Amino acid sequence: MSTLFSFLTFFSAALSDTGSYANVPPDRQSLLNAEGMGMASYAEMNSYPGPKHVIELKDQLGLSADQLKKTEGLMKGVELSGKLTGQEIVREEEELYKLFEGSKANDRTVRAGVERISKLRGELRFIHLQAHVKMKQILSGNQILRYNELRGHGSH
Repeated sequence: MSTLFSFLTFFSAALSDTGSYANVPPDRQSLLNAEGMGMASYAEMNSYPGPKHVIELKDQLGLSADQLKKTEGLMKGVELSGKLTGQEIVREEEELYKLFEGSKANDRTVRAGVERISKLRGELRFIHLQAHVKMKQILSGNQILRYNELRGHGSH
């Protein structure tokens, strides 16, 4: 637990040191807040519910206590790993920005930065998509149908 605390403390300190890079990248706040930003829309539209919306609709879906506990755990996992990955993305985006700001950008440094950012953004999307896959395993078929209806996705 102390390792996790140290890790979180490190990232919190790193974030407060960002200075003039408040708008780098443009989706900074969404990344830092672990927002989905439509990354799991393929899942959502094809009967793979998202834990955030399942919690919002828990009464209409008739979640059992066990289902609610599993969904909340899944949501907390997405928030934690999503925020940590989002923080890494922001840090890498700032470094890429600094290359251009300091006139140090070249093919090699830009490619390396873009590849790191792309890998992290892919990991973030996986975190969100994986949560939808796991959520489908928690709900019953009827709950998924009801979820689709409540979210306006029709039936699949």
